[in-house]
Amino acid sequence: EGDSYELEVQAEEGGGLFDTATVTITVTDVNDNAPELTVSSALKEISEDAPSGTVVALLHVQDRDSGANGEVRCSLDGGVPFRLRSSQGSYYSVVTARELDREEVSEYNVTVRAADGGSPALWSSAVLALRVLDV
Repeated sequence: EGDSYELEVQAEEGGGLFDTATVTITVTDVNDNAPELTVSSALKEISEDAPSGTVVALLHVQDRDSGANGEVRCSLDGGVPFRLRSSQGSYYSVVTARELDREEVSEYNVTVRAADGGSPALWSSAVLALRVLDV
């Protein structure tokens, strides 16, 4: 909520003399918030002849921590014919990396992971279920 707070302290002694001082408290962020991964739009089905680069999902990631603790990296679990494309800032799209073949694989569960820069890193994930349609 705030990275620093300032308050004024006044001390008074019995004889009526007093003094004031300003105290500044600086709050150091700890990595106590995992990244939030929101799938704002996702296809449930895709044609096997969809061209490479077809968008299958739109994502937004954010972390309420600051500094390195709030810097988020996204990745896809390996072995799937999809890749992440960074849009602007904390927005990403999941796109096809090549044409799909329904006879080879008829359904994909694509896991998207978001990890922050904290130590240890906190992370969250989302699974995109995508059925490949025959042509």
